[in-house]
Amino acid sequence: MIPFRFIHAADMHVDSPFRGLQALPDKLKEEVLESTFAAWDNLVRLAIREKVDFVVISGDLYDGKERSLKAQWRLQRGMEQLCEQRIPVYLIHGNHDPLHHEVKWEWPDNVTIFPTNAPQAVLVPNKDGAMVAVVCGMSYGDSAVYENLAAMYPDSPESAAVHSDHTARHDECALEENRNVNVKMKRLHRNQGDGSPRLFRIGVLHGTVDGRAGHDPYAPCSKRELIEKNYDYWALGHIHMREVLNESPYIVYPGNTQGRHVKEIGAKGCYMVAVSEHGNVSLQFEPLDTVRWRQEQIDVNGISSMQSIMQLLDEKMMAWKSGTEGRLTLIRLELIGRTALYASLQQEALAAQWMEAWQAQEVDDSLFEGASGLLWPVALRVSCTPDIDVEQWEASDSFPGDMIRIARQTQQHEDTSEALIQDSLQTLQQHPRMRNWLASQSGEIQKEWIEEAMMLAVEWLQREVKRS
Repeated sequence: MIPFRFIHAADMHVDSPFRGLQALPDKLKEEVLESTFAAWDNLVRLAIREKVDFVVISGDLYDGKERSLKAQWRLQRGMEQLCEQRIPVYLIHGNHDPLHHEVKWEWPDNVTIFPTNAPQAVLVPNKDGAMVAVVCGMSYGDSAVYENLAAMYPDSPESAAVHSDHTARHDECALEENRNVNVKMKRLHRNQGDGSPRLFRIGVLHGTVDGRAGHDPYAPCSKRELIEKNYDYWALGHIHMREVLNESPYIVYPGNTQGRHVKEIGAKGCYMVAVSEHGNVSLQFEPLDTVRWRQEQIDVNGISSMQSIMQLLDEKMMAWKSGTEGRLTLIRLELIGRTALYASLQQEALAAQWMEAWQAQEVDDSLFEGASGLLWPVALRVSCTPDIDVEQWEASDSFPGDMIRIARQTQQHEDTSEALIQDSLQTLQQHPRMRNWLASQSGEIQKEWIEEAMMLAVEWLQREVKRS
C-alpha cells in the first residue's frame, strides 16, 4: 500500500450566530463571531502546509439550512486554495446543512459532495495518480434523518465505486478513464479474500453511534455494525465532543472545529490521519479554534474572608491566563466548598463586582495586546454550601430539622414545589417582565431556589443559636 495522509474534520458550523453575546464588548464579540470562519481558514492552511493527500468533512459545514452568502464565499475561497494545491475535498451534508433542492452552489473541481439518495463510493488517487483509498459517503436531504444510513453502505466500496463510474458516464473519454481505473486497481497488491482489489476504505457518516445523551438520534447505528462493515476508518460527524470510539477499525468523532458555547469546552479542531504502507493508522489532533471555552471550579472551603476569596480568584485567573496559548478564552467559574461566607456569597452583586473588575483589567490589556490571549469570565456561579451539618439538623427534633424535611419533601413533588414558589414570589408576579422571566425558568432551577432558601434559613438560625 502507498502511504498517504488526510484530514478528518466535521461540524464546522460556519457563520454560527453565537447567541447570548450581549455582555461582551464589541471587539470581543467580533472575534467570537469570526471564529468559525477563522477555524476553516486554519484548516485550509494546515492542509496546504502539511501537503495532505485529501480532506474529509463529515457534515454540518454550515450552521443552518439557509446558508449566508458570506459563509459560502468564505468556504469557496478555501476550496479554491486547496484546489490550487491539488488537494481534493470529500464532504457530506448533515442535519444542520441538509443538501436540499434549493442548494445551488458550484464548488471547484476538487470538491466531491456525496448525494442524498444512497451512499456513493469514490476512488481516491494521490498526487501521482495512484489509487490509495476509496471514500464512501451519503448526505442528508433533510434536517432530521432517523434511518440507519450505515446499513446502506456497500460491503465492497471499491466495486461500487467502479460500477458507479461506469453507470454515471457513457462518453468515450469516461469509458477510457474507467478502463485506466480498472488497470490501476488490478495492480494493487493488497487484495480481498476473493482476490478482488482492496483499497483503504473510508466511510463518511454524520450520525449517532450507540446513542448519545443530549443529542438527536440522527442516522442511528451501532459500533458493532460499523466494525462488521469491514471499513478501515469511519469518519464520523454530529457529536461535538472529540472521541475515538474504536481503533480496529478506527471509528472517530473529531468534534467540532470551533467551540460555540460554554458546554463545548477545551481544544477544538480536526484529526490528521496517517496511513502507513502496511495499512496502519495513526491520529494526530490539530487544534483549529481561535476562541476557546473553559469551565473551572474553585474550592473556597475553609476560607474565612471575602478578600481572601477575591484574591484566590485573581490568582487562579492569572495562572489560567498563562495557558491561553494566544487565544481569546471565555471562562465560566464556579465556587464550591463548605463556607461560613455562604450568605454573603449569595449576594449577586459580589460576583458581578469581581467580574466587572477583572473584565476592566482585560479591556486595558487588550488596548496593548489585542483580544488574543485574553481570559474573559462570562459567569461566576456560587455553588457553595453553608458551614452547617444539614444531615445532623435534618435528623434532629427541632424547627430547623422540620424546615429541612419540608423543603426536601417539597422538592420531590413538582405540584407542591411550584405552589410554594408561586406563593413565595406572589409580589414579584405583579410585574409583567418579572412574571415572564419566572415562567421561563425550568423546574430544576426552581428546585435549586428552594434548596438555597432552605440553606440560607438554616444558616441564619444556626448563627442566631450560637449568638444566644
